Amino acid sequence: MKVRAVVLVDVQNIQETFERQGFEVRYDALKDFILTQFGLDEREVKFLAFVPYRREDERRIRLIDALSFMGFRVIAKPVREHPDGGLKANMDTEIVLEAVNVAPFVEEFILVTGDSDFVPLVDYLSRLGKRVSVLGPGRGSTSVELIRASDHFHNIDEIPGMLIPRHLPEGAGTLGR
Repeated sequence: MKVRAVVLVDVQNIQETFERQGFEVRYDALKDFILTQFGLDEREVKFLAFVPYRREDERRIRLIDALSFMGFRVIAKPVREHPDGGLKANMDTEIVLEAVNVAPFVEEFILVTGDSDFVPLVDYLSRLGKRVSVLGPGRGSTSVELIRASDHFHNIDEIPGMLIPRHLPEGAGTLGR
């Protein structure tokens, strides 16, 4: 069976957005939503998750393992730490390279991110005649330019079961939805 669609998940962008809001992300619910919403058979779609990590971050290592067991191909790389203490943790180049390399063989792209850095990629894929959908965070967290460039936008906040409240320490408060 031919691959009809490729799903490119910018895990760093999604994790940071929802962790700041007090939520855990359920990537199995994301996968189920994509298969149903886009009418895809699991054999027709390739799921890729791009994950930067720190070697000592056991939680992120467990996420990488979980994504693998859910059927995502995981492209992971260690975070680079600069001498000034800053971190280099995005995987934009890897996502773009993967998309450009598979574009001749795929009809549709589903980009899971809110990052405006991907507008040129969406424009490029559209010029090739590819359908490009974006699944991104709501509440102003997804770039308006990215939404405009895509063929269709889905608000991740509205996907049933995808976000679950994180258990916060007593007295830390909760984020209302």
